Amino acid sequence: MPELRLENSIVDDRYLVDRCLGRGSYAEIFLAFDQDRHDEAIIIKALNVTLQGSVDAELEETLIENFQNEAIALDKVRHPHIIRRLGHGTAADLEGVPFHYLLLEYMPGGDLLTLCRRPVALDDALFYFQQVAEALSYAHSQRVIHRDVKPNNLLLSGDHRVVKVADFGVAKMTHDDSAEITRVGTNVFAPPEHHPDSSTQDLNEKLTPSADVYSLAKTIYTVMTGRAPRQFARLPIGDLPAELAGEPWAGALLRVLRRATESRASERYQSVQEFWSEFVSVKFEQTGEVLAEDPEATVVRARLRTTSEVEQAAAQPNFQALASAQVDNDRPQKARIVVELPQRSEPGVTASPGYSPTLAPGAGARATQVQVAGTPAIGEARQSALRTRRIEGGASATGRPRQRIRTFITSKWLRRVFVIFLAAALIGLVASIYYYYAEGKGGLPSIFQPFGSREGVIANADNVNLRSEPRGAVIVALPLGTRVRALEDRGGWVRVKVVEWAGGQRDNTGDTGWVDGRFIRFD
Repeated sequence: MPELRLENSIVDDRYLVDRCLGRGSYAEIFLAFDQDRHDEAIIIKALNVTLQGSVDAELEETLIENFQNEAIALDKVRHPHIIRRLGHGTAADLEGVPFHYLLLEYMPGGDLLTLCRRPVALDDALFYFQQVAEALSYAHSQRVIHRDVKPNNLLLSGDHRVVKVADFGVAKMTHDDSAEITRVGTNVFAPPEHHPDSSTQDLNEKLTPSADVYSLAKTIYTVMTGRAPRQFARLPIGDLPAELAGEPWAGALLRVLRRATESRASERYQSVQEFWSEFVSVKFEQTGEVLAEDPEATVVRARLRTTSEVEQAAAQPNFQALASAQVDNDRPQKARIVVELPQRSEPGVTASPGYSPTLAPGAGARATQVQVAGTPAIGEARQSALRTRRIEGGASATGRPRQRIRTFITSKWLRRVFVIFLAAALIGLVASIYYYYAEGKGGLPSIFQPFGSREGVIANADNVNLRSEPRGAVIVALPLGTRVRALEDRGGWVRVKVVEWAGGQRDNTGDTGWVDGRFIRFD
């Protein structure tokens, strides 16, 4: 399988690729970090048409068109509960294979498919699917039908409180009755009118928002039961598992899900709003409760909020086939692979799942440059180049360690550590000087010397009494010129230790005591 080699690389001199999160039929999803935005986590959705083997020019053109349409669809349906598109571009991987990519918002909490491996309670289902219903209702108001609603296209925030709809790769941006209906979607969740295994008769159905209602209902069944409705593929949901069938609201739930998944589009709910009103009523119908009139009185609202103030984050792409790209193997550089483009790609901010087509045969690992036919040579200032650069150094240079190093170097915490280290070093220096001179090894002027290091001689009298306390009993008389070291100062009296006796050592006499400070001349 010709997978793109992007791990351990930087895309467009900006996006540090950490690892591949998954692959679809014609797309690969990579987790990366935007170095221009403090290493913010993003998703690179790369189009790779050769994931299923070689393709002809017509299929490649179709895949690129669909990839671009996904970006356009995402821009039309900017909503708090729909993944944001934050950029796009074209680059080459480490083997010199050029590819188009979208940059999308990263949702670190996984998807509802993972969450519902154990059944989700009704209240939790209402909480999550209110967000999904608002997103789909807004998309329909913008004339966009998703056509691939399923649990693994509903992504969660890190705290599992926010749901966002992802993967508009097969979205239809029209409600035109004459529009061609293609066979897309996932087997278990797709309605008959665009099911991959549908007959020609099924495809005669009109494509309406009820197609998303159908998929949404089967997604709710999956989340609440913990199992996909495989027995109801292209059929209405006919029953509930035993663990749900005993709930007081089970009959109402089954009635709503059955109608939402009718085979004929005309027999279903015709809008997400109509379906949602009925689904919300399930909780209250069998319990005797009344749905609050005040929309803020309950977490779940019958009336969906379908407005949006999310602004567009990036200009729309204009992807083109690069099948005629030529590989230049003459340049000696091994660390850079460059794709010359007719137009500079938009900077990305964050990313979400997507796909990318391989656009030219892969060059060898020694290839250093790919030039797109019809563009000027690399180096001309008026042409922009998107680059994918290998990071030398092995595992230590992969995305996550690199991100941590950059964050550490620029953090306030590092600056605080440096200040603490500097203060500790200064204290250590002062302490070292103190103990050095306290042992009598230094020669600083007395003003800088602590007691224990100041020395002087007995002066101004032939004999000066060394006393046990200030004005206390006399221990011995110190001859003129006796050298002493000061140990303590108290009210003009100085406690000293005799360092050198004038006239020689006195036997059987003490050498430590108090002397009137007036009789000591310090060095």
